Amino acid sequence: MMRKHIDPRVTFLFLFLLTTAAVVIREPIPMLPVFVSAIVAVIIARAPVGKFLRRLRGLWAVIFAVTLLQALFAGDIMAGISIGGTVLQRLVILLLSGTLLLRYPGHVLVQAMLQLRLPYQLAYMLSIGLAFVPRFSESYRDSITAMQLRGVDFRQLKLRARLKIYTWLIMPTIASGVHAARRLSMAMELRGFGAHDKRSSYAPLKMRKKDWLAFAAVLLWAGALAAGIVAWYWWCRWF
Repeated sequence: MMRKHIDPRVTFLFLFLLTTAAVVIREPIPMLPVFVSAIVAVIIARAPVGKFLRRLRGLWAVIFAVTLLQALFAGDIMAGISIGGTVLQRLVILLLSGTLLLRYPGHVLVQAMLQLRLPYQLAYMLSIGLAFVPRFSESYRDSITAMQLRGVDFRQLKLRARLKIYTWLIMPTIASGVHAARRLSMAMELRGFGAHDKRSSYAPLKMRKKDWLAFAAVLLWAGALAAGIVAWYWWCRWF
């Protein structure tokens, strides 16, 4: 199987180090290299940032609200700005990290998890979860379209009535997903899923030369980032 992108195991390593640094660091200035690294990685990988951000356009208000609340409840103005800036950078880093995984097909990510010694039951569960997200979204959109075809104009409804209708549509969507999951579980049991501890793979992943180069680059980046952060804290402590 020919792959255009870097081995997903290298991407997993980079994302693990990136998100760990984003969670551990608690000041905006040492967080800045991590933030820039996430942006550079997304640009180099040509990840579909625009598509991902359009899907999350309703989440940006929540992100800025969380940042503002963190800043307001800090007590001090400068401390509030520092905390707010750190939280904003952290949330954006986590969102950009998700775009790097959108480049890979689902079965490639599952294969990478299996070769990282993750139990295949868990890897399969994650892949099924990713497959069910668009199923829920599609079912919800179909319900809204059906109501519009029956003459319900959402644009003319008040916010309270619109929220009530959206609430009514949640239960049928969940019920449809539960029925689909039940049918899938029955089909898996009939095929003997879980009967063996190990499974063979149709297309195992192999590290290529550029994958090893990317792996080395990630390690060098992590070492340089750690050295820079330690130097920053040492400088702040003594000067």
